[in-house]
Order: sequence, then structure tokens, then C-alpha cells
Amino acid sequence: MKKLFLVSIVLLSTFVMISCEKNKKDTEKPTIKLIEPENGDALKPSDKGIHFEVEFADNEALGSYKVNIHPAGGHTHEQAAPQFANGDSIAFEKTWFESEFIAAGEQSISGKRNTTIHHHKIVIPPTVNGKPLKEGNYHFMVTCLDKAGNEKFVVHNVKISYSAKEHDHED
Repeated sequence: MKKLFLVSIVLLSTFVMISCEKNKKDTEKPTIKLIEPENGDALKPSDKGIHFEVEFADNEALGSYKVNIHPAGGHTHEQAAPQFANGDSIAFEKTWFESEFIAAGEQSISGKRNTTIHHHKIVIPPTVNGKPLKEGNYHFMVTCLDKAGNEKFVVHNVKISYSAKEHDHED
């Protein structure tokens, strides 16, 4: 009888441990290594796409990503970016979603545990609504969401400048 009781306890403990492992929720955020543009890079507005390279990884499965460029002044990433008054030039702000890159022929990160994205599909135009793009300090922000809904972002400070060198990186 004692043997049966001990075997039952061992089996029950094993079952509980296995059940807990299966019900363990993914709370780990994905990782992002933004390779290009580098922090401090100067980017030249043109119709040619900039060099974008990033490595994503997750303990379970990646979901999607987006890229945002917006003016750096007057905010942190705990609050919304300020509105800029229209003048002779206009501040640039745009978000590119992964679905746009996929539509342009790039592969999805969805379901992968790690992957590298490398392309030249992010364009910083010289004009917006007929006005020249405002030079200055901007944030280049990459956000990644994993399949469980955990989110991580990385921000590099970049400068948009008409005098910046064209990046001559080959695909």
C-alpha cells in the first residue's frame, strides 16, 4: 500500500511539473541588434533607399517589426512626439510596417527564432508635400513584436543632412 501511495505521489508530481511547463507563458521580449544605420550616422535625403540591416531573435517565435523615423527634439519615448509647425521646410516622420517590405519582396520574420533583415527599401525623400525636408536630428526606431505579444524597440540617433555622403554599400 505504501508503494502504491509513493508511486501515485511521484506520478502526480511529474504530471504537475509537466503541466506547469506547458502552461508557462512566454514573457521574454525579443532582441534587436540594429546594424545599419549606426547610431550617429548622417543620412542623405534622396529617392534611393538607405542601407537597413538588423538582426532579430526570440526565445520562442518572432512576430513582426516596424521602422519609424521621426524628429528627435523635445521628447522621450515615454510620450508622443511633438507636432512641428509648417515653415519653409517640413520635419519628416514616417512608419514602415513589415507588411510593406513583404509586399516589396522581403521575407517575413513571423515564426522564426532569429533572422537578419537587409534591404534598401526605406526612402527618406528630399521633399514632403512640395516642401524641402527639414535637416536635423532624428530618431531611427525599430520595434519588434514576438508571437506572444512581447515588444522591444531600439532607437538610434541619426542626422538627416543634404550634405551627408551617399551610402555606397552594395546588396
